Amino acid sequence: MSQASRALKAYRNALRATSVAFKNDLPTLNAARNEIRTHMKSLEDPKGTNRSIDERLKLLEEVTVFLRRNIVQGRKVDEDKYRLNIHKDTELGDNDDIKKKKDSPSSGGFTGCCGGSGAKTS
Repeated sequence: MSQASRALKAYRNALRATSVAFKNDLPTLNAARNEIRTHMKSLEDPKGTNRSIDERLKLLEEVTVFLRRNIVQGRKVDEDKYRLNIHKDTELGDNDDIKKKKDSPSSGGFTGCCGGSGAKTS
């Protein structure tokens, strides 16, 4: 695939990913699309890191995957309730990594963020 067609494909996929991630949030959707558009139009790397075109396209592809899998909209429906827009591409973790860290001896007995105050338990 030529670099131009790869760039067009990456751009389209990124715009589609913003539609999924920010479906009912027009200001955020527009801001994300403007950011992508600005970076695509720029001939130079906007951050000044001198990345090649291929590296920049790879980064855009990674951002697209992140938007599709890891961004979930939440809408407040009650005082203490939110409705999440989980879609078919949303990455649903099983928390195994968190459970393993909690049980491992290297954790030092600290209970962490949701397990308490962070004070040593042993």
